[in-house]
Amino acid sequence: MIDSHFHIWTQDNSTEVKRAERAAQLRREAEALGIEKICLIGEHGETIEECRAANRIVVKYVEEHPDLFHGWAVVNPRLGEAAVTEFRRAIEADGLIGLKHHSQWSKMPCSDPKMHPLAEAAVEMNAPLLAHVTHRRESALNERPHESQTEDALKLAQQFPDLTFISAHIGAGGDWERRIKNIQHQDNIYLDTSGTNCEAGQLEMAREYLGTDRLVFGTDTWLLPGVGKLEGADLLPQEKAEIAYRIETLIPETVPTKLDETTLEARIESARRRFLTAKEPCAETVVDVNAFVGNYPFSPLDASTTDLIALMDEKGVDKAIVTSIDSVMYRNCHSGNIELAEKIRGHEDRLIPFATINPTYPAWEQDLNQCLDELGMKGVKLLPAYHDYDLNDPGIVALLNHCADRDVPVTFVATLEDQRKRHPLINLREHDGIRRDFWADKQVDDLIDVLTTCPETDVIIADAWEHAFRIKEEVCTVQQSGVRLNNTVRSGETLFVLGDLFMFFTYQGSRIVEQIGVDHLVTGPQLPFKTFESYDNYANHLPVTDEERQQIRSGNILTLLR
Repeated sequence: MIDSHFHIWTQDNSTEVKRAERAAQLRREAEALGIEKICLIGEHGETIEECRAANRIVVKYVEEHPDLFHGWAVVNPRLGEAAVTEFRRAIEADGLIGLKHHSQWSKMPCSDPKMHPLAEAAVEMNAPLLAHVTHRRESALNERPHESQTEDALKLAQQFPDLTFISAHIGAGGDWERRIKNIQHQDNIYLDTSGTNCEAGQLEMAREYLGTDRLVFGTDTWLLPGVGKLEGADLLPQEKAEIAYRIETLIPETVPTKLDETTLEARIESARRRFLTAKEPCAETVVDVNAFVGNYPFSPLDASTTDLIALMDEKGVDKAIVTSIDSVMYRNCHSGNIELAEKIRGHEDRLIPFATINPTYPAWEQDLNQCLDELGMKGVKLLPAYHDYDLNDPGIVALLNHCADRDVPVTFVATLEDQRKRHPLINLREHDGIRRDFWADKQVDDLIDVLTTCPETDVIIADAWEHAFRIKEEVCTVQQSGVRLNNTVRSGETLFVLGDLFMFFTYQGSRIVEQIGVDHLVTGPQLPFKTFESYDNYANHLPVTDEERQQIRSGNILTLLR
């Protein structure tokens, strides 16, 4: 694979030794994930001197490690002819592959007329333009007024039909379904596969509307989920392999390290065999702790019992803790619990039902007891943003204490989907149109207070992101402060969904293992909402033993449910 979209993000690039440190790290990451080459993006410059210096750093990486790197040029379009001159120099003299435009850096969308001279130069040099593009909800546009939307990409591509335009990150910001349909008839727009949003169906829909020949593999530096997104897509191995090397067919002949046609064909064939092998289901016992069954009103999700079990079989997921999607949307969520029990009847060996409870709704305790005593449910799931209450609501404490008395766990879930693409009529408490799908800082404060107040309740925390480290330290760790000892810690289990933590490079797994601990991790790819492989990659690359990996994938949660 060749990663078409990767930011250097290195503090000190001043010497060959310093650059070698970053190159060695990226080589280890690339080799672990099957990436052959990385297309580097340097820092933005305000002046032409800063732009040239940033481009020269990228060139040095490429010259010092030609087997590992290609490089993108970056210029400030506000600099006019000087920007065009620097762009031409970077391509024709230094052998970089094309131009990267970021609207937040340049403070202009890609459709701005100041981009036209650069687009003309790109066409003349047969060099691609990679542009940061999103499609955000209208209410979020004021926060990033310069950001390129999909209409901006379409406008520039229509004005320059011979321009090779790569619209960045299908899954990073906004409505990816709209983005795909919006560019379907503009053949010179390609779509890169990157983005932190790894919801299922992105690449499959792109194939339907664009064809796989307009898809370009990239990660936007989010390596683990980005690789998993391509690996897990429902595409033919040959299609995946061609996407994995698409960028190599789009770069100019002036690139010194461009693969010749014979070598490229051999690499694609090797990738095809790799993707064919990778399609085999996970061999270890896997439990998804955050799966769903039901009808989702905002997209045609395959979330029936039959569909979910078929997906589990395909991916090698042995069991799933399931809750009702309908319960999330019903005013009286308990109706969805009753429907869920009926829907999964006969499949209790694979599907473990959890009740969706709103602790601010009348008779919730009666509903919960019915779920546990009559409907065979084994735990509770809370979705406060959807049921419109705060995590400091007294009802949560009452519910957690009740669950401790009944010896059943409680799962906390922030959202079902990336909030940058939610339906325009849905506004969730504590979530905006910029932040993705994790807890807000205030919610984390309240969650820590609740967990401290209810120390005996077993809990599973989804969507924790970087907050997991703080939560674990404050509620599960004995701490010394001067001569004082804070040894008030939870006696109930506190488990975190691994795939929701901040782990985009394999080396980040060491911190997770050291500070969170194997005993506190579970697997929850949130089937069928998300791409299983994007999150299973986290477990694959943790620095743990096979026994510990099995503990994370199934042991911890199955022990809790006994």
